[in-house]
Amino acid sequence: MPVAVPIVAGTAIRGVAATLMMRRVLERHPNAFLITLANFGVTLPLHKSQKHLSDDITRGLKRQGRDPDSPIVLVGHSQGALASLRYALDHPHQVLHVVSVGAPWKGSHSAKRVSGLLRWTPRDITPALSDMAEGSPFLTQLHADLPTIADRVTNIYSTHELFITPYTSAHIDIPGVTNHLIATETEYRRHLAAYPELPVDGHIEGRITHLGEMSAPEVRAVIWAKVEEISDVIRRGGLGDRDRPA
Repeated sequence: MPVAVPIVAGTAIRGVAATLMMRRVLERHPNAFLITLANFGVTLPLHKSQKHLSDDITRGLKRQGRDPDSPIVLVGHSQGALASLRYALDHPHQVLHVVSVGAPWKGSHSAKRVSGLLRWTPRDITPALSDMAEGSPFLTQLHADLPTIADRVTNIYSTHELFITPYTSAHIDIPGVTNHLIATETEYRRHLAAYPELPVDGHIEGRITHLGEMSAPEVRAVIWAKVEEISDVIRRGGLGDRDRPA
């Protein structure tokens, strides 16, 4: 059986929107299942949403006839990518790899602006958005912890970002992480010249915005090539408990 692939959607991607966004992927890959963030990824802090994420992963595995602690490859988009990275850090024996797509690694100005507009309320009603602001305690801790699983992270981001400014804030600058940049050939060369400190390991050619990343065939090809690579290692008897970090 191929490795299970929970796909964690981003902020406010629920119901019909989530189904339409992921329909083709779920039809072509029966080992995948979709998870949406609790409370639309807005009113529940990201560290508290981890309990819901864990429960949803367990339910998805059981629906596929798997044990609740079966190995997985996590794919997360946007805020869902941050949640997936945190889950992988907290469950290193279960998560074989994380594919992060369009993650606001260094913070999202859009999320910060929305949070700021609602400061007049008696309490913070958008804590998950506050967690995505640059320098938040959630992001600070995630940055500190990620090196322990860096070699099991593939990060994909685009020059045509809508919500992450500058787009390079989606580059995960941790040694060991594999970064793929979505860009035209001209933009790719410009990136290499302008940001030698942010090297990329792969180039996905195209003009793909944040909202189109998960539905783009070119991006899906990179994701599922990694899933197949890991599934093949499992079929050959690799990735046993001894190969997973403590």
